Amino acid sequence: MQAIAKVFNTGHSQAVRLPKAFRVDATEMWISKNEMTGEITLKPKPNADSLEAFFAFLKSLPPSDEFLQPRNDKPSPNPLEDWAE
Repeated sequence: MQAIAKVFNTGHSQAVRLPKAFRVDATEMWISKNEMTGEITLKPKPNADSLEAFFAFLKSLPPSDEFLQPRNDKPSPNPLEDWAE
């Protein structure tokens, strides 16, 4: 989705008025600028509540049987086993 947003000055800073369709549920944003193209990217910064909810969700998941299955690898041979001085 694309739209045009208005840029305005407030004090010594610039601000962008986001259209209604682009509203975010965040109080802070991460901002980055591509120095080659000048493209600016805004990403909502997750608040502490959403991170806590995410980690609580992870803890609620049952452990996977596929995670870190035992390996039946043979030990590597000793390259110096038959070496004599």
